[in-house]
Amino acid sequence: MHSKPAATPPQPYKRQQYWIDAPLQLQMVAYVLTLIAVSLGLSAFSVYQGLQESSRQSEQIFHSMDWIAAAMRAPLILSASISLLAGGLLTLFWSHRFAGPLRVLAAGIARVRHGNLGVPVRVRSGDAHQELVREFQQMQDELKKMIAADRECVAEAVAQLETAEKTLHAGQAREHVEKAIARLRGACAHYHL
Repeated sequence: MHSKPAATPPQPYKRQQYWIDAPLQLQMVAYVLTLIAVSLGLSAFSVYQGLQESSRQSEQIFHSMDWIAAAMRAPLILSASISLLAGGLLTLFWSHRFAGPLRVLAAGIARVRHGNLGVPVRVRSGDAHQELVREFQQMQDELKKMIAADRECVAEAVAQLETAEKTLHAGQAREHVEKAIARLRGACAHYHL
């Protein structure tokens, strides 16, 4: 009996480069780090201001933990609320910049799937995924060129078959030519260039 060689398990896909779009990735890291730094600074400022205000109001050097917690509650809630609001707005902005082009690209793919190659895919210059959208648009343009060239070939073949049909006399050959002409006329008709 022959034993089958052990199948090698599929190797997981690993990217060779971590920096796919270095400027964009660095920009996102800078925004997140800035947001974190501002949040931490705002919290520290709130704590400092709260302690100073509570010391001024009570004119004491030492306070109980309950008193400090009560004095710090309002500034910390305010700083946390501002940080959450800023983080939410920044996330909304970036998600729009990331998701918007993907939705435009998905709509372009749906149009191409239905044979409509005439509508170009465009995104704003500040949006993410510029290279992906540009590649898709180039693919769409190349498909249009290939289909247009195929249409010309089909039109020439139809013309040649029509000429051949006129020279043929009645019979089975004539039926085959008529069927071929009908099929060629329908070829590439569902594309919208």
